[in-house]
Amino acid sequence: MTKAQRHKEKKIKMTKEAKILLPLANETAAITLKPKTAALCYDRIWGTSDDAVPPSIRCWGGSKAELSGTGLAADFNIKTKRTPIVAMVGPEEKKLEMFRAGTDLGLASAFRTISISFSREHGIPLIPIYDFIKQRNKMYQNGNREVVITTLTDLGIVDEKQLAWDQVIEFRSDKENQKKYKRFLHWLDSGMIGKSQAYIESEIRDRLEDYSVSLKKHGIRTVLGILSVTILVAGFVKEPNIISFAPLVLTFAKEKLDFTDREKGLRGEISWVYEVKKLKK
Repeated sequence: MTKAQRHKEKKIKMTKEAKILLPLANETAAITLKPKTAALCYDRIWGTSDDAVPPSIRCWGGSKAELSGTGLAADFNIKTKRTPIVAMVGPEEKKLEMFRAGTDLGLASAFRTISISFSREHGIPLIPIYDFIKQRNKMYQNGNREVVITTLTDLGIVDEKQLAWDQVIEFRSDKENQKKYKRFLHWLDSGMIGKSQAYIESEIRDRLEDYSVSLKKHGIRTVLGILSVTILVAGFVKEPNIISFAPLVLTFAKEKLDFTDREKGLRGEISWVYEVKKLKK
């Protein structure tokens, strides 16, 4: 057996022995390559026993899809984007390039596969959070389930690279502050249904202020980006699908997609996207 094979078997063994950790009742859970950012809003983040996610935040279901997905992450070093331990040739080399491209189906597909497997086996939604809107768009085909996709552009989103787990734990312990943060991210709540554009604009401005203050309070740095969420909502606003007010541009659109009931969270989320906006040169 080669060194590379022994390393792979060791990884698989470690993963299989990972202790199953499931969210408690009414807790939310997400799977993402931005675990610290997601942990500011979600109660649990998917990860293995040797993952950087703290045990108090981590969730893990041990299903077949999770095992293969974790092995894939280890083989391709997705999280660090470093050269893989085993030199890739042929089709595998192309697969590695696909993962590194970021907008390809590879990573997005793994996330949704693990999400569906986790939800099916444990009856607990595990919401995928993607790095790029293109990833999300490629993953969901036309279907008969009506959703609303809301996108906030030119928003200061959390800079994962500058965020430390100590800050995350501190932020999560400040419940009132975290509530303000979540209130902005979940702006499309029952209080917004059927409201006028003027009302929505005013409400979002107020929530944006709370959002910004909540991050500054704990020294959390942001970068210019895009936040997009696909959510199951009925009776949404009937006014224009674009609202522009400095510094944000808000768009919302109805789509019909394919997904199962177990793929949505407590608030009806299907998926999220935190995309860093490319600066113009």
